[in-house]
Amino acid sequence: MPPRPSADKSAAQQTAAQIAIAIEDFVAQHGEAAVLEDGKVLFDLRSAKYTLSTEHDRCTLHLWSEERNMVRRILSATPRNGSLRLSTQRFGQAQPKLLELVSSRERRTPTTREAARTRYLKTLERVLQREFPDWKPDAFRTAMDLERSFGPAYARGSLVRGNQAWAVIGVNEQETATTIDGILTLGILWLHHCREQAGGRRLYQGLKLILPRGTATLTLSRLAWLNEAAAQWRLYELDQITEELTPRDAADQGNLRTRLVHHPDEQAASERFADAIEQVMQLVPADEEQRVEQRLRSTAELAFLLHGMEFARARIGLAPNSFARTLEITAGVDETPLMPATRREIAARIAELFRRRRAFGSATDFARRGQRPSRRIGAASATAAHSRLQLRAERPAKADNPAQDPLYRAAPERWLESVLRRDLAPLTRSLAPQPRVASLPRDEAFANDPDPDTRGNRADSSESAPSFAEAGNPHEPRVIPHLDPNHVYTQVPAIAGASDRGLLDLLGVTADGRLAVIELKADDDLQLALQGLDYWIRVRHHHLQTADATTGLGEFQRHGYFRGVELSPLPPRLYLVAPALHIHPATETILRYVSPRVEWSLLALDERWRQEIRVVWRKQAGRS
Repeated sequence: MPPRPSADKSAAQQTAAQIAIAIEDFVAQHGEAAVLEDGKVLFDLRSAKYTLSTEHDRCTLHLWSEERNMVRRILSATPRNGSLRLSTQRFGQAQPKLLELVSSRERRTPTTREAARTRYLKTLERVLQREFPDWKPDAFRTAMDLERSFGPAYARGSLVRGNQAWAVIGVNEQETATTIDGILTLGILWLHHCREQAGGRRLYQGLKLILPRGTATLTLSRLAWLNEAAAQWRLYELDQITEELTPRDAADQGNLRTRLVHHPDEQAASERFADAIEQVMQLVPADEEQRVEQRLRSTAELAFLLHGMEFARARIGLAPNSFARTLEITAGVDETPLMPATRREIAARIAELFRRRRAFGSATDFARRGQRPSRRIGAASATAAHSRLQLRAERPAKADNPAQDPLYRAAPERWLESVLRRDLAPLTRSLAPQPRVASLPRDEAFANDPDPDTRGNRADSSESAPSFAEAGNPHEPRVIPHLDPNHVYTQVPAIAGASDRGLLDLLGVTADGRLAVIELKADDDLQLALQGLDYWIRVRHHHLQTADATTGLGEFQRHGYFRGVELSPLPPRLYLVAPALHIHPATETILRYVSPRVEWSLLALDERWRQEIRVVWRKQAGRS
């Protein structure tokens, strides 16, 4: 084993192995370690995963989580003040960049954290008094109120003038990026609470948001899509050093930092990975191959998953000093290489996974319904595993309660995504009412309309259809077009924002050609509504890009998505999907303040969604 580097060893003297040892030692010593860039938390290693490679004397760090994926070459690792500073280099870029490995994402002590919030509260009141001299700051606080979802990270109060008032919420610069980006959700709830408490004695005009300097990009993009008839919205950035308060205009967002990855040639990828697919399928228990989902992680990596949990991966590389291709197959979170010595252990663990991670309680294994052939590679993904099989012994659940098994309960959101990716039809099958007029004759069926069960009712043509906001009575029953199961993609655009997940869950199309942004949650999440709105904004941005003058194709179709489908020029629809008992109670309140230009549907699933997807209730924009 190489000698461990001393703290004062210069970066130039560190070998790739020594850098890797320094990183592994730090993570082993700190169970709550996190990776920061520019002071913002990118990865919390309590839930995120990482691998280190020292091939060709280069230390390569690969980090991934459900939110994002990152690969960096590590040039040096320097201990400093209880952290490990990593000088990194992105592939294709010469300029090094600093990552910081810290012992905990929250490095402040409770006393320090509380003191910072108290100072900020006083600063905020002082700034508001100066900037709005005709208004009086009233009842500002940071006290926790769990009943209404208010945490101590946000300072909140009111600006009052007679019977007029503004709700105000602010967050200090020492809070995490996730907390800062979450301010609008809490701000909407605070405004709603203030109006309820006022009881008509005060008229709350709207909400003022105070964010740290340079952190408003994501909130501004959301603000532009709130309902201006429901409230007035104002955003400011506060420099806590100079106490300068700068107004920001929601219309001034600059260019959205979002891109599309090209949809791969699945047939070519299947041929390229044919040998790997054959080897992995030999490890899968007999008659279980149809449960395997294949997902390209890059042009050189193919993952094998069971209900969203990755259990094996194949990589194609180049042999040293040669152009000959190499194939590596690994299994489990620790990426155990598949070789004769490990084959029996890997096969046993995979068999155990397939036995324990299956839907119970139904005579029909719902996971097998409507699946694509096991050898078909799924849509491209720029991220690594959502979750991986641990190649170590775990205590199974009691035989009389398999639903408590850790392998059954792991990564529920990824399980839900994998089920819907195979068959979207249940989301709208039970919701579409009978058509008011006859639909198109069968010989005029749409390219994305292969069977009656997936057919909606195209009541309006693209040329004459009004926008959602221009539709007549919003309470008038509307036809709900079915989702097309043949065109569904996972994790398509890369999203801007310090704490954005980076990749949306599912992107599909309805039978009338409208794009469908589908945001999934398996557990309570206060941010469901606005996180879904984030992805809707980016998808709309790409969809409205100017069509190619030669081909007439829009940006999605130029990148290989929705081949053969006539996409409607209308904006996307937004579907928010979660189990009924795991939809946060505040979600509907937040959706009331979303602009009527956003056509959203909130779909509540039966809690037995692993056995069968069934919508038990729904709410839609424009309906009570």
